Amino acid sequence: MGRTRKPLALLSRAGRQGNDPGDGAGGFTLLELLIVLLLASGLALVCFNALLADGQLVGRMAEGWRQRQERERALDLIRHDLTQGDDVLLDPDLAQHRCSMNKRQPVLVIATKAGPITYAIGSPPSNIWASRVLLRCGPAFTKAGVWSQKSFLNRVLIDGLQPPETPWQQCPVADGAEVGHSFALPLSVCMEPATRLVTVRLSQGQEDSTASAVVGLHNLMAADSPEDKTNN
Repeated sequence: MGRTRKPLALLSRAGRQGNDPGDGAGGFTLLELLIVLLLASGLALVCFNALLADGQLVGRMAEGWRQRQERERALDLIRHDLTQGDDVLLDPDLAQHRCSMNKRQPVLVIATKAGPITYAIGSPPSNIWASRVLLRCGPAFTKAGVWSQKSFLNRVLIDGLQPPETPWQQCPVADGAEVGHSFALPLSVCMEPATRLVTVRLSQGQEDSTASAVVGLHNLMAADSPEDKTNN
């Protein structure tokens, strides 16, 4: 018997059954692709915002660290001038200054044998400085790190000063006296007359730093030295 052959039309239809778009094996539809694209875009946006927030936080931390370092350097210089000076004037407005204040407010005046050292707060001398600045009018330093007796300089120590959020209501030390009505200023100064301990605070709004020193400490140390006691 001869083989029975199927019609060619039936074979053609059977061979094309796997390629029928309606059988579910043809891949993603356009709607599905759009949904995946939207989900991916949303996830990318969330990740970008998280990275941006982290970057801003790191930037604020770096700026805070930089400002703190600047405050500490300025306080180190103030501490040095206090210990090498002779006295602090309770009313800086009555002092004679070696530099022009140019409408700036003197806050801390340290009496020295070379002349008064004035720390003043006011507007910046140029546009490179931000907000209010702290200026020092005092003797320059030699290469040996001591005061020069030849010239007085007026120099900006720190900028971006802002009044403290919580001003001192009283001195942080017992029996201390406010110097120059400074408690509401970015540079707050308090002195205890009995011990001659001076406490200063530099403020940049939410951030501030504090330091203390005994004014005229070099005189006290010289008076207590064995040589002076022998000579006396």
